[in-house]
Order: sequence, then structure tokens, then C-alpha cells
Amino acid sequence: MTENYDTEDDQALKNLLIESLDNSVEHLDAQTLSRLSQARHRALAQVKRPRLYESQWFKTAGFVVVAVTVVNAWLMFSTPTVQQMNTDDFEILIANEDFELVQELDFIAWMIEEDHAG
Repeated sequence: MTENYDTEDDQALKNLLIESLDNSVEHLDAQTLSRLSQARHRALAQVKRPRLYESQWFKTAGFVVVAVTVVNAWLMFSTPTVQQMNTDDFEILIANEDFELVQELDFIAWMIEEDHAG
């Protein structure tokens, strides 16, 4: 919605300024041209130098950190918890003089599992 209010006088002034600036650049001394050239080369060197956050190493390191974090979280939450055996029940079974019961380790293991499941 910007309207162009350029009149012929404004356009003539712009053309005169452009021509004047172009002429002043063409007639610069050698020292100023050298300094401008050096500044241009420094600016171009800054553009070509990779920045840390744009570096491939930075992206790779970020990916590795995320991957290690995901694997650690997955291992931590997926590892089953080891159930602690109730030693009181086991001592009662061992103290029992019925040695046939002690010899049948599968039956004892089943009893312990049933006790913890119930």
C-alpha cells in the first residue's frame, strides 16, 4: 500500500546523487582503494569460514548426544526389576526336616513365585 510520491524533481535529484557518488568512487586515491580492498577481502573471509553451529562436527556431536541419551533412557526403563526373594520363607523351607522338599528346587521356585504373585 505504499504509494510512490516521486516527482520529476525527486527523480532528477536521485540521478544526480547516483552520478556524483559513482564519480567520487572512480576518483579515489590508491590508499583508500587499498583499504577498501582489504576490508572487502576480510569480509569475504568471514563469510567463507564455517561457524561452529554450522559445522558438520557440531551436528554430528549433537546427534551422538541425543542417540546416547535415548539409548540410556531405553535401557534404564526397559530393564526388568529383580525381585528380592523373601528369605524368611526360604529359611522356613530349609529348616523343615522334609529333605525331599529341599531337593526339588523347581517346586521351591514355583512356591516362591506363587507367594510373590499372590
